[in-house]
Amino acid sequence: MNKKSALTLGAIGGVLVILILIIAFVVTGQHKTGTQSSSSKLPKINQTKVMKRIDYEIFSMNNDGRYTENVDNEDNTTFIDGEKFGDRQASITAMIYASALHTDVPNSGMGYGEIFKEHEIESLTTKWEKDGNSFVAKGYFVVKDTGKKYPFAFEFNADYMILQEWYGKDIKI
Repeated sequence: MNKKSALTLGAIGGVLVILILIIAFVVTGQHKTGTQSSSSKLPKINQTKVMKRIDYEIFSMNNDGRYTENVDNEDNTTFIDGEKFGDRQASITAMIYASALHTDVPNSGMGYGEIFKEHEIESLTTKWEKDGNSFVAKGYFVVKDTGKKYPFAFEFNADYMILQEWYGKDIKI
């Protein structure tokens, strides 16, 4: 065997050994993927920003969907008492009114300011989803007349835009 053949054979053997080591390393699970390492270091959620977004969504008189990611898909991303808003004929406010006050006849002339104590959000908790692309904020609005707490949940993307909204019972976000 000449020198050139020996070098070529040695180089091929070296590459094979390195590949075997890499494969063994991956198979034994001694590594972390980019997703795993980033999910353990998710950024802290800014509670003040979350409250501002929720407060604006409920109490803004502009109703311009400023913090909603897809305003045109509101029918399919808003749920009240576990029912998709798009499956109902009433307005969101009327459905929330009926849910909050436990009546079957929604008063469609009322706004959220007449139903809930304005700008009052209680027991707000936030948690990143496992994929690290969105987080959920859950809490309670306080019903103005009774003082009872009315549950809600919002799913936000990492840019604090609202992806889904849930109100009342049967929140499965």
